[in-house]
Amino acid sequence: MSSRLVDPSRVRPDLAATSRDGAVSSVAELLRGDPRIGSWDAFRASIGPKQIVDLKGRVCLAHGRDETVRDLALAAGRLPAEADPCLPRYVFVFAIPFAMAEEYLRAVGALARACGEEKSMAALDKAATPDDFAEALEELLG
Repeated sequence: MSSRLVDPSRVRPDLAATSRDGAVSSVAELLRGDPRIGSWDAFRASIGPKQIVDLKGRVCLAHGRDETVRDLALAAGRLPAEADPCLPRYVFVFAIPFAMAEEYLRAVGALARACGEEKSMAALDKAATPDDFAEALEELLG
C-alpha cells in the first residue's frame, strides 16, 4: 500500500448529490485518472449494488475490485449537514487490488469504528478544505 491512502485531489468536502447512487458516482469519479487504476471503465463497472453498504445511516462505503487496480485507492465526499437526511453525510469509495484484501479490511474496519465515535466524525465535520479532510481521514485510518 502507498504511504498516503488519501490524496486531497480525491476528496470533495462539498459534495452535492440528490441520491445515494449519485453521491457514490460523484465520489467514484474522483478516482478517474488515478495512476493506481489501470482501467477506469473496468473499475467503475466493478462497483455494483452489492458493493455499496450503508453504515450508521449517514455513511456509505462502496468498493470496486478488478485486476487493473494496482494499489489501494480511496476517494471521499461529504454532503452538507443540511442535505436530505435520507442521504449519507459521508461517501467513501475504495479501489481494491485483488492482492490487498487485508489492507482494505483494515481501512474499512477503522472507518466503521470511527462512525461510532463522535470525536472522530467531528474531525471530518470540521474539515473545511480537501487537504484538511484528507488529513483528518488519514488519521482515522491510522
